[in-house]
Amino acid sequence: MTLFLANDTSEVQHAGCKAVMRSLHAAIAGAGMTITGRHVTGTRAIDPEAFAQAGVLLINGEGTIHHSGPRALFLLELVARARREGKRVLLVNALFQQYDCPAPDILSGLTLLATREPRSAAFARRFGGEPLVLLDSAADPAFLAQGKARPLLDGRLVGGAHPHGLIPDPFAGLPGEKLGLRRLPFEDIVATLRGAELYLTAQHHGVYAAALAGCPFVTTPSNSHKIEAFVDWTGLPIPVCLRKSEIEPAIAFALRNRSLYAELADFMREHSVLTPDHLRQALG
Repeated sequence: MTLFLANDTSEVQHAGCKAVMRSLHAAIAGAGMTITGRHVTGTRAIDPEAFAQAGVLLINGEGTIHHSGPRALFLLELVARARREGKRVLLVNALFQQYDCPAPDILSGLTLLATREPRSAAFARRFGGEPLVLLDSAADPAFLAQGKARPLLDGRLVGGAHPHGLIPDPFAGLPGEKLGLRRLPFEDIVATLRGAELYLTAQHHGVYAAALAGCPFVTTPSNSHKIEAFVDWTGLPIPVCLRKSEIEPAIAFALRNRSLYAELADFMREHSVLTPDHLRQALG
């Protein structure tokens, strides 16, 4: 079966984006599908011949379909185009939030729709979707065992923040060794966090890495509901700081409640990412 892949984030210098695509490529290969072409995130270039050859369109919805952004509307128009051409559409690893949709039923009749948390699933239903809720594909356990921990000089680690997050530079001035998402593979970050005391991060994949490692973390909202919606899904009373004044109390909470983050790691093990079986079952 032939497939055209859209919103490929493989070339983004970000551990989470690369981990997502590694997992999606493994799922596609495991389902016995052949990729005819790909659309690279951040562009609008579609090879018409490769698109025409594909019987299936698979869109990586990672961090893109929200707030009526141009990338969101481009991908939703690609959904409409594929449906007009009789292709089956798989929209996976998706976040949905607050956009002006090109059609009120744009998500109806998709062959597979998978969101990363229930809040996005509820939003998708407003536009005709029938979503599964799966973990972000970066959490694929097939690759996490390969991680190598980086030696730590400090038990407290400080990660990054989205440039359009709620609090600009939320951890400025706080002590800790730097651990961002650009220099190490995702599985190495997870392995490193297993030996850490605390992680400060305002990035979605930073929260995911800490959750997989069972590492206490403190976070603030990013540029969408992706962090707080994930925390809500877990049902655990993990704080998401809305003001900078809340960060120090949240640090004290995290250090007092390490067992809570061990429960979170259990939650991650109990839930699935997109697998070849999901694709095979959807495509029949």
